[in-house]
Amino acid sequence: MNIFSQFVKSLYSPKAMASFRFQGIGKTILYVFFLVLISSIPMFITFGTSAVKLVNSTEEFLQNETPDFYIQDGEFFADVEDPFIVDEGGFTIILDPENELSLDEINSYSDVVAVQSKEIIFKGAGQTDFVPLSDFQGTEVAKEDLLQFMDSVGSAFPIIITVLIVVGYLFFAATKFVQISILGLFGLLLKNMLKRNKLQYRHTWVLAAYAVTLPTLIFTIIQASSLVLPFSSLISFAVSLFILYLIIKEVKVKKPTTPNN
Repeated sequence: MNIFSQFVKSLYSPKAMASFRFQGIGKTILYVFFLVLISSIPMFITFGTSAVKLVNSTEEFLQNETPDFYIQDGEFFADVEDPFIVDEGGFTIILDPENELSLDEINSYSDVVAVQSKEIIFKGAGQTDFVPLSDFQGTEVAKEDLLQFMDSVGSAFPIIITVLIVVGYLFFAATKFVQISILGLFGLLLKNMLKRNKLQYRHTWVLAAYAVTLPTLIFTIIQASSLVLPFSSLISFAVSLFILYLIIKEVKVKKPTTPNN
């Protein structure tokens, strides 16, 4: 049976999954990579789309909405008479080269980055941080430099996104292998409880790999729907453990033969 058929069977048939226990570890590892790929696709699509929108909107914002500005000799200058304040999706950007706004006025915004003559002020998640522009002493940064940088990022963006997706995929795969390995250990307890004594850890590990299929798919759909489920990892593991119980229960036990008199 190929991994596509196994994937479908793993969505509804504990009996079919119980028969997979004799297959090689190599095929099971391949199945786990396939499962991670399937479950990661919605997340990667969302991530890629959001990243592209962020880069494009940032470049458009710098180009069309911000005044000319530059940082020179550790001091910020901008072509404005009054503080420039703009809200971008709930995030406030302030350009205040004359320090007309007090810290209390800046902190009145929930999420904000404010650039004043001598420092940059970041506020988010209730915490305020300060970056002195003296750290950039000897460096000149102008609006045109940032636009050129955004153009460079845009050109290299497909490569950047590809690298991030590959790294993310490998991280998710490693996490899934850890989950399966732990679940396989719990499978040893279940097989003792159900008196399936011939099962070994390599069998419960293989069965655990298929037991996580349905919970993984369900929680992928939940995340793609932007729903927030408290203790989702714990619930997913509990559902996987229950499915593993049903699978091990389907493993047949040979009845002792009675000698013929």
